Amino acid sequence: MDAQALKQHYEAELEARSRPGGGDQRHGRRMFRAMLKACRALPPCHLEDPDSAWIWSDLHLGHDNIIRYTNRPFANAPDMDASLYRNWEATVGPTDALIFVGDVAMRYAVSDETWQRIRNGRGGSKHLVVGNHDLKGSGSLRVDGFDDIGSVLYVDGDPPLVFTHIPLTRVPDGCVNVHGHTHDEAPRVSPHINVSVEQLDYRPVALRRLQRLARRLVAGHYPDCATTLERIEAVESEDTDQ
Repeated sequence: MDAQALKQHYEAELEARSRPGGGDQRHGRRMFRAMLKACRALPPCHLEDPDSAWIWSDLHLGHDNIIRYTNRPFANAPDMDASLYRNWEATVGPTDALIFVGDVAMRYAVSDETWQRIRNGRGGSKHLVVGNHDLKGSGSLRVDGFDDIGSVLYVDGDPPLVFTHIPLTRVPDGCVNVHGHTHDEAPRVSPHINVSVEQLDYRPVALRRLQRLARRLVAGHYPDCATTLERIEAVESEDTDQ
């Protein structure tokens, strides 16, 4: 599979879920129609150097209600936003790539100030795999500040990683799907890696660490852990003990 084939695969899934009887537990068909329209108009993201890349998703900057919905450990949205920005600055190197797997900002944070902060934040490039909250109801973008905005991202390797905001229903054979959207949902017994910030202690994770976990998942080994970060740490501990 290549990036264009992945884009077509994702669009087919979005289209199927936009039909009568579609949707998911959180969203109706309208959201999937908006995602489909946006993804058809956008190219795949392109990543020059996976070895220097960091990943996270679903920051929901400016969104007070997400604290209650997913039990985030913050007093309010400004407190949450400040913590996320601090963790970004403390983690990502000045020439690294930073990939957001959708849903950057809501409410007051959908603003020029946010987009300028993304531009100025640490990292040599910022990439967005578009999510449903990055769109207007019409399916047009409401975000800015990124060097690269796309529908999907494909990273070849062992195994190949396919990045989509909404998790794939059918992951291509031999691949692992890196996604957001499901927030604090328990890790799946399937080739999926949820990189919502609730899963990562609210800071970006290095792509190389995801790749190590992905090799275990594609081999059918699913660590029994409460979060993606705990799964990563369990795999790293196993590798150290060997």
